[in-house]
Amino acid sequence: MANASNAGTDAGCSFASYRPAAQFKPFEWVQGDLLDPSQQTQAAFLNDARDVVQGAQTLIQLLAWDEDRRDAAASDADPAPLFDASQRGSLQRLLSATLGLLHARIEDQCEALS
Repeated sequence: MANASNAGTDAGCSFASYRPAAQFKPFEWVQGDLLDPSQQTQAAFLNDARDVVQGAQTLIQLLAWDEDRRDAAASDADPAPLFDASQRGSLQRLLSATLGLLHARIEDQCEALS
């Protein structure tokens, strides 16, 4: 996203601007079939969590690219952004909800271990 004030105004919410400093490195899956049954559930959870994180990172990058495209289109004849303010806000809320659900599952896993 171009900056926090644009993101908050466009989405109708107060999401902070996020630009990753480094290129995101995809995760490698844990091979559950090589583990004993008690560890297979944990491996499945870790794989799901990694997928969520990777998908969220990809969506954040797409939204940032679209914000840059929107800013460029406002100043000259560059192509229009893919998402309007409503769609951008919906995607940001999807990210928030998805990461919130992942957080809840992580907390459940931690409580189960203690």
